[in-house]
Amino acid sequence: MSIKCMYHFDSIKSFNSFTEIIEQINWKIEKQLLKERVQVYCKTDLYKTLKTQFEKGKLTIWPLKEEEIITWIDTLSIMRRCMMQLYKKGIYSERLQIIMEYPLVYGNHMRTDYLLVYDRLIIVLEFGMFNQDEKRSEERYTKKLQDSITHRQVLHNMIHRDVKIVNYVMIYRPEYDRYIEARYADNIRYNDQEIQLLTNFITEHIREQDQISALSQLESINIFI
Repeated sequence: MSIKCMYHFDSIKSFNSFTEIIEQINWKIEKQLLKERVQVYCKTDLYKTLKTQFEKGKLTIWPLKEEEIITWIDTLSIMRRCMMQLYKKGIYSERLQIIMEYPLVYGNHMRTDYLLVYDRLIIVLEFGMFNQDEKRSEERYTKKLQDSITHRQVLHNMIHRDVKIVNYVMIYRPEYDRYIEARYADNIRYNDQEIQLLTNFITEHIREQDQISALSQLESINIFI
């Protein structure tokens, strides 16, 4: 039985294969407003593909805001960087599945940004971008955190108690100004640090799952023989 969502990647490998296009087109997380970025990129193949896939899935009763498509590409680029970091940390597992834009059953048509699924673990992952001052960033984080907690609770109410459900929020910053063709080095460093924190969080929970696996438990007993 398939899971209703926008995309369901059954491994890191399949996710990385899908997101290769992001590097090929040299996608940048731009400072410009989302509405303006829609006008610039709405004719690109990736934009059209994501829009078609979402509409085909009939994931919501609400009309699609095309600004969302830009944020999907931004977060896919962040996720790709995260998956590369997982690989560097020695997480080669093909058992990590990535679910994008999952509509919550009994969730009043809410959708999660991403679900990371590994054995009996679900990580509810939400993203947000801020483009202004630190105060607004705190407000943005608080709003996204509340969304994430709500999504986790909705899932918790429906899923077996032996499945661990945790949530995580990452707020990222724009890395490029298209008008002046300038990179924001401080923001890039900030995003890299946040991606590393997210990577560490995922790694910790995956390794915890590995440690409580039946085979791992047998191996731990075996050291006393």
